[in-house]
Amino acid sequence: MEPDRKQTDDDNIIKEYHEEIITKAWSKRLKTIVAITTLILAVVGTLASFKAASLGNQVVISQNEAFNYWSHYQAKTIKKTTLEAELYNIEIELAKTDLTDNPKLQEELYAKKEAYKQKIAQYEAEEYTLSQMAKSAEQKHLATKEISANFGNALIFLQIGILLSSLTAISKIKYYWYIGAVTGFIGFSIFIGSYYKYLTL
Repeated sequence: MEPDRKQTDDDNIIKEYHEEIITKAWSKRLKTIVAITTLILAVVGTLASFKAASLGNQVVISQNEAFNYWSHYQAKTIKKTTLEAELYNIEIELAKTDLTDNPKLQEELYAKKEAYKQKIAQYEAEEYTLSQMAKSAEQKHLATKEISANFGNALIFLQIGILLSSLTAISKIKYYWYIGAVTGFIGFSIFIGSYYKYLTL
């Protein structure tokens, strides 16, 4: 029985020795991996935070641009409507009044009529241009708002990843790092997708 017991003890010692070596090696490597992961997530998180704040300002600017374009559009519409009313009055006056005895007045009315028509056509062209610019500003506003929100979402996942990585370093429990790495990867993916949309904005 003694040789068997000795063999068992030797096996246990060897097993413990291997476990200790493997554990120490993994512990040392885990610290390095956790440190690198935390560093990467922190850098990307900083960029995401900066972009979210920067685009937040652009959201306000693009919204103001759209508002200004629509305000100018409304002003042109009011002017055009006023001219259309005056043009209608001139046409009524020309239709109900015999101006053959007063050619000068007739000439003045026709000249004013043509001038109003040209001005109305100009306002219509300006209305179209302003409406297109306003719609473009609105689309930019919505796209910028969406990208800014996505950068914010990326920052949330990245911060969770940083938190779990830090918790791994404190508790030495590697499963926290697994969860943190997955969460950080999700945040990193959202950041890359948002940054691509930002470049094509």
